[in-house]
Amino acid sequence: MSDASTKPNDSTNPLATPEPWDLVAPDYAAEALPYFEVFSRAALRAAALPAGARVVDVAAGPGTLSLLAAAAGARVSAIDISERMLAALRDRAAAAGLAAALDVRQGDAQALPFESGAYDGAFSMFGLMFFPDRLAGLREMRRVLRPGGRAVVSSWVPFDGPFGELLKTAREFIPGLPLGGKPALADPDEIRGELAAAGFGAVAVETVDHQLSVPSFDAFWDSMERTNAPLVLLKHRLGARWTELAPKIRARVRATLGEGPLVLGRGAYLGIGMA
Repeated sequence: MSDASTKPNDSTNPLATPEPWDLVAPDYAAEALPYFEVFSRAALRAAALPAGARVVDVAAGPGTLSLLAAAAGARVSAIDISERMLAALRDRAAAAGLAAALDVRQGDAQALPFESGAYDGAFSMFGLMFFPDRLAGLREMRRVLRPGGRAVVSSWVPFDGPFGELLKTAREFIPGLPLGGKPALADPDEIRGELAAAGFGAVAVETVDHQLSVPSFDAFWDSMERTNAPLVLLKHRLGARWTELAPKIRARVRATLGEGPLVLGRGAYLGIGMA
């Protein structure tokens, strides 16, 4: 079991900044939500919220969990570092007639601007794993929960798959590429250890099996260039150099993966803890 109190987090991770999420926000909100909703629904079930619950959605993105919770009668406080993601959340909330049920704020999830002991559930769906200080983020989630309230955090079941092959190939063409490495919270013991270190009790980890696939290599590449935050950030920062290198990277990856269909993900872990 890992000790989160002594394990340093990566403060240089570019995915801990607003830039990549602002870049992908429009396409992410339009295309990725159906897949992510599966895990948000599972997280809401795991939290066993009371009727009329108060909920905090940390690193809320375009509001995948926030809107599901609000539609079920919860009052939701949502926070994210990306203003463009939050703009998508506000637009979706207004379209669904749920704007009155949400308090949406841009800010630092490691210092939540919400009152202590006031919430029945606290969630971070695929956000906590990018925090520079995950322990601070978890402690803040615990702080805002009432006694007996539950926190649920999600992370991906490890699967290199096509994106792993893409990154491997990109590194061959672009030495020193900073993206990649072992993802955080990719092991149930690590998740349990970090929740326990933050003071949560009754800690458990559930696996939600849900495969994400695409019908062809072309669909995979197109999606990655528009909705995958690490790749979109790389594309943005390289500019003209990416335009030059992308066809070469694409051809190499395509030769390795074939024409498809391709599996991009196999599911997620839900870490659950009680305040």
